[in-house]
Amino acid sequence: APLALKDLATLLWSVQGVVASGRGFTLRTAPSAGARHPLETYVLVNRVEGLAAGLFRYSPSGHRLVRLGDDASIAGRLAAACLGQEIVRNSAVSFIWTAAIARGRWKYQQRAYRYIYLDAGHACQNLYLACEALGLGCCAVAAFDDDALNKILGIDGREEFSIYLAAVGRVKPGREG
Repeated sequence: APLALKDLATLLWSVQGVVASGRGFTLRTAPSAGARHPLETYVLVNRVEGLAAGLFRYSPSGHRLVRLGDDASIAGRLAAACLGQEIVRNSAVSFIWTAAIARGRWKYQQRAYRYIYLDAGHACQNLYLACEALGLGCCAVAAFDDDALNKILGIDGREEFSIYLAAVGRVKPGREG
C-alpha cells in the first residue's frame, strides 16, 4: 500500500533532519561522530501518494527531496543489486545510505571508516523507531553488490560509497509484532 507523503517526510526528518546549526556545523536527529555527518540518504520511491516513483536524494538542510531519475526499471535494478531481495522492489520506499568519506577523514583519518558505520546504524535505528511510531514495517538490508549499487546511484565507490539500506512499507494485516 502507498505511504502518505507526510509519513515519508517524517521518516526523512527522523533519519537525518537538521535540529540545529551553527558556524560550520549542523546537529541532526541521528548522532554523528564529531557532527561530521558523512551520510547521504537516497530514497527509492515506489509508492508514495502524490510523488512519482523514482530515485531521489534527501537534502537535510532544506528538508527536501531532489529527483535523480524516474527510470521505470530502477526498482528492479536496485533489487538485483541487493542480490535479488524483492523487498526492495516491493517496498513503498527504500532508504539507501552512502558515505562521503572526506567529511570525516580530514578529522579522524582511518577511524573515519569505523565511524561511518556507527553513523549509519544510528540513522537506521531512527528509521526503525519512526516506522514503529507510524505503524510501518522496516527491514534493514546489508547484502548488496557494492559496485552495482554505486553505479546505479552514480557515485564513484571511493570518495562516496554505499553502506546500508532499509526497505519500508505497510505491514500486512496479521503480520504485526
